[in-house]
Amino acid sequence: MRQWFVAVALAFCACRAPNRPTVAGDTTIGITRVTVDPDAPSQLVYKPLYALLGVRAKTLLAPERPFNEYRLAEDRRRITSWLQGQGRFEATVEAPKVTWDTAHAHVTVAWPVHEGPRYTVGSVTLVGAPLEHAAALRAIAPFQEGSAIDLEPYRQLRLEMANYLQERGYGHARAYSRVFVDGAAKTVAWFYYLDPGPRTKVGSLAVVGNDQVPAGDVLDRAGLAVGQPFSTTTAKRAELALLDTGAFVSVNVITDADIHRLPEYPDSGGLMTADQVAADGTLVPRTLPEALGVRIVVVEAPRRKLRVEAGVEVDPGRADVFAGARLLLRNLFAPQHHLILEGNLGYGHTFDDASVANRLYGSALVQYLHPLRSIDVRASLRWRDVLYPQALLREVSAGPGVRAVPARGLLLELDARYRFARALDLPAIEPATQGDFTVADARGLELAGSAILDRRDDGVEPTRGWLVGLTGAYSPGGALAKQRWLQLSVDARAYARLGGPWSVGARVSSGWVLFPGDSGVPLGPRLFGGGPYGMRGFARDHLSPTVCAFGAACEPVRVGGRSLVEASVELRMLPFRKQYGAAVFVDAGGAGAGTNAFAQGGSLAAGIGGRLRLWYVPIALDLAYRILDEGEAGAAWGRLLAFVRIGEAF
Repeated sequence: MRQWFVAVALAFCACRAPNRPTVAGDTTIGITRVTVDPDAPSQLVYKPLYALLGVRAKTLLAPERPFNEYRLAEDRRRITSWLQGQGRFEATVEAPKVTWDTAHAHVTVAWPVHEGPRYTVGSVTLVGAPLEHAAALRAIAPFQEGSAIDLEPYRQLRLEMANYLQERGYGHARAYSRVFVDGAAKTVAWFYYLDPGPRTKVGSLAVVGNDQVPAGDVLDRAGLAVGQPFSTTTAKRAELALLDTGAFVSVNVITDADIHRLPEYPDSGGLMTADQVAADGTLVPRTLPEALGVRIVVVEAPRRKLRVEAGVEVDPGRADVFAGARLLLRNLFAPQHHLILEGNLGYGHTFDDASVANRLYGSALVQYLHPLRSIDVRASLRWRDVLYPQALLREVSAGPGVRAVPARGLLLELDARYRFARALDLPAIEPATQGDFTVADARGLELAGSAILDRRDDGVEPTRGWLVGLTGAYSPGGALAKQRWLQLSVDARAYARLGGPWSVGARVSSGWVLFPGDSGVPLGPRLFGGGPYGMRGFARDHLSPTVCAFGAACEPVRVGGRSLVEASVELRMLPFRKQYGAAVFVDAGGAGAGTNAFAQGGSLAAGIGGRLRLWYVPIALDLAYRILDEGEAGAAWGRLLAFVRIGEAF
């Protein structure tokens, strides 16, 4: 009984409003509106300033800060400082005009300001930059003589300059920003002082925080050694290599370098000690050692990790309900020897083909994983069902593989496996129309590899950057495999910001199945398009050549193509920190029975989409209309398709 009482009491306390400390001048008087009123037409945008004020009105994202005489006085200084940061060094702010409502419960605050003349950049000078890096460092500062002034971001460019040098082996590099104001000329002379220090190397190494993984294994994977040249590029590469093993929650490579580690806000321009300034005002370089003490600070991941998931997917061609689980047993056999157990079960219903309607499918994986110094080796045993529009592909595969991340954003994989696959529920096909498609079981050796280079700014909602992926799979036929074929695929994506919330994305994805043997190409390597992540003019896997089913009438059976092209251009509107967005898109594609994806004509679709960004989960709702279907235009309700998915299409 006592335990229940304590639980209820704790719940009651948790639900009560927190006790916030009061400050001098606090009131309950609300704020109706706060404005800044220049005495002359202004080109400045004051909206970002309002969020910085101590007295402000409530907005959708920011809480109200009630009326307070003391904070009002602070705001007067804040506004003056903000104007000076915009290059208005002669700005003045008068006492605020406070207007009360009739109930004396709310006020409006208006700030009369005199902005004064706009100062500009008179000159930009870099002092102390290494000669071979001087041009690149100067390019970091994007302003020139005559440019407008924005003090805060321009000062912070010194941190980018220091980071640039640290990435190139100057582990002690610092940078300082100083501005000299000429009131008569209404200009400023901007100086960036660089103190790179010597090129650095690893003087000592230590591992901190490891328990399950020996320090020697950590150092071996990190690729660091005493006497090796050191840079922050080397440190980041070591961090990513260790994180990629899956054995660590976090990894930080820390040194005893004499650098500024955290940004300042507002930025001071960098603090110099007295011994760094000579009598004539010039910068005195620091005397620093080449060797750095380096520590690798790790937080190890739990030995066991279980992930359970369930979901529903609805497509114009089919609906699915699925559930799955993944168990990761880290360091099960020995340090850095992991075991993965994974299983999924789904139930799919196709809307247009009764032959495989209401089909149960699943998958299972047992995988051994061992990270080495520069690669990860693995051995996998997998059973997998793939539900196509008119067939279920069931396959079992086993074999070794390797995985490597040689550089940031670059992923390489290679697998050699024995694979057995069988197409179930596939309708009987007319021999005269099946071409090089074969209904026979597939079995034998298969080699598969991929290379992905990712330079996107975000993996879920990218607005800038690009990605290129190459994948291939080969079955040699002959004595090693029942069929012969080579599948090649290319995926290229690019993104560009257009200003504000607007960005544009473009994608081209192509695939080919080459060199078929005499027995034809089975279902597994053949190519299907369409769906929420492909050409949105077709339901998932419905962009495909067809052959005739056996019978009096030619009933079409989608068997996949030997060539496939899908392309998209999407205009996206994703406002910062908003829970909504939108997109307009045009998709094109084609699938061919041979190596020409457009042999039967191309298809084209256009549409609009809404974006919901709830609980950190971006949900997309797209409505597409198929304008061209294999080169033929038409109007029909069947060409209108709706899709729901999580994340962007590409």
